[in-house]
Amino acid sequence: LLPSAVEEALRFDPPTQRSQRFASESLELGGRVIPRGALIVPVLGSANRDPAVFAQPDRFDPARDSRAALTFGGGIHACLGAWLARLELRVAFAALGARYSQLALTGEPLEWRETAARGLRRLRVEGTLATCSPPT
Repeated sequence: LLPSAVEEALRFDPPTQRSQRFASESLELGGRVIPRGALIVPVLGSANRDPAVFAQPDRFDPARDSRAALTFGGGIHACLGAWLARLELRVAFAALGARYSQLALTGEPLEWRETAARGLRRLRVEGTLATCSPPT
């Protein structure tokens, strides 16, 4: 489940909530005209919770196919660091899984960083260390 859990974590709570672009031409969207040159601010976190794309979008499901998420943008506007971010999460989750057989939130409030990139300053958890078999 590791690859899909990483994608789901990024869909469920993306590190960047929005982006910005300028309209290259006038267009009508949702009954409104967006003039050429207008600033457009797509909210990526909201797009990743679109019920037309994701069933039960407010539920975290590590087995979900989250490849349609817009966490890192798309096309020519895709984030160049997306693959590194995915790799870092895979390594971190794998290390936690190897060290702990069970891990759970303590119930203490989450402490968020106050920066442009969304993230936790502190996440309190408790767990049971995994038992290691001696080498044979």
